[in-house]
Amino acid sequence: MIPVVVFVWCLSHAGATEPESATARVESVQLAAVTSSPALQARLHEAAFKGAEARSEAAAINPYVEWQSEGLGSDRTPNAQDSLRIGTPFNFFGQMGPARDLARTTQEGLEVIQKAAVRSTAVEATRRWLDLAAAMERLQVRRARLERLDTALALLEARHQLGEVAGTKVAQLDLEHTDAASLAAVASAKVEGLRQAVAELCGAGYPDPRLGDLKALAAATRSPDSSEIHHETLAFGVPMQDANTGAEIEKSRARMEAATAWGRPLIEAEWEHFPDIGSVQGYDAWGFRIAVPLPLGSAGARQRAAAREREAFAVASRQSAARGSLSRARAALAVAEGEEARLITVDAAVRELPRIEASLFAQFRLGALTYLEYVYGMVRHDHLLLTVIDAHGDLLLARLQLSYLLNDPSVFPTATFSTGEDS
Repeated sequence: MIPVVVFVWCLSHAGATEPESATARVESVQLAAVTSSPALQARLHEAAFKGAEARSEAAAINPYVEWQSEGLGSDRTPNAQDSLRIGTPFNFFGQMGPARDLARTTQEGLEVIQKAAVRSTAVEATRRWLDLAAAMERLQVRRARLERLDTALALLEARHQLGEVAGTKVAQLDLEHTDAASLAAVASAKVEGLRQAVAELCGAGYPDPRLGDLKALAAATRSPDSSEIHHETLAFGVPMQDANTGAEIEKSRARMEAATAWGRPLIEAEWEHFPDIGSVQGYDAWGFRIAVPLPLGSAGARQRAAAREREAFAVASRQSAARGSLSRARAALAVAEGEEARLITVDAAVRELPRIEASLFAQFRLGALTYLEYVYGMVRHDHLLLTVIDAHGDLLLARLQLSYLLNDPSVFPTATFSTGEDS
């Protein structure tokens, strides 16, 4: 039977219904995606059947048995004979090595390919979850703005009733309130859409992000040094392991196709029974036949040419994957470094935001600020909060990609797993 790789994810918080730390929640999301994603199951079975196809190419064609009986009927002719032939194609000397290599490479590569499918699914689920976490924090900012405008509008309406402000000012602030309500509705819909995107991979068994998770994860992760980004380290990353394995399988398949371009030899044993012919007594005879294909003909030559192109394609694909992996890693590192710099730049101002918010409202309530000044001040306040959310989100997505490319869980939390085989 074809071995099926079984992935068992080992989490330190196994059994916990609601992980307390942001890191544990990320790992729970990865676990939920690996155990629940129908797309992942399809990819695992696809890898298994492709591996079985490759191993079948390495094997010779199945043996056969043939029975031939002549002169059938109510009255068999005197010279009727019976024949039994048993034969099988087989791999000849120049074909046995490529056949073993293809079977071995495919068997070893199957687990690597399936592991890559598991990791890519976990990474995609984490990416969606981080997008959801950022959307939830943006929604919180929008709702806080709406609540502040509720209070400001009520205060301004009271002043209008006392004749302190004109009705047009109340109307303008009401327009601002309406705009804030619409933005909050859009943000809420965005959250629900992203929640469904996570559920598509994870089902219902995953923890929702909590406010503050992005900041906590930013502190729990790291950006690698630029000296860590090179071909040697990226070769251990999941994408390059997958690409290298696929290239090796294609190269082995190409060598097998070249070795069998004109076919396989055939060996056959035959038993024949001749009946009595008059006074001549019947007898049994044994025969032997071997057929060896000749390296002639355009079909075989063209198949060999196709095999050479397949091998060249495998080499070029691996080189392309290596260059692409290096490019993506450098780009992700540039994003991570840029977002780190942005967070450092706004850090001092962010710490002052609670005091600024309280001061602006106090001055507005006392009439020291007009509603326009108050609204503008709070817009700047919220813009800075959204900037921090975007910076945390982009930083974490960059580190997630770097962890995937380098296969380094110290860059971003990654649930560990062990593998077993069930045949």
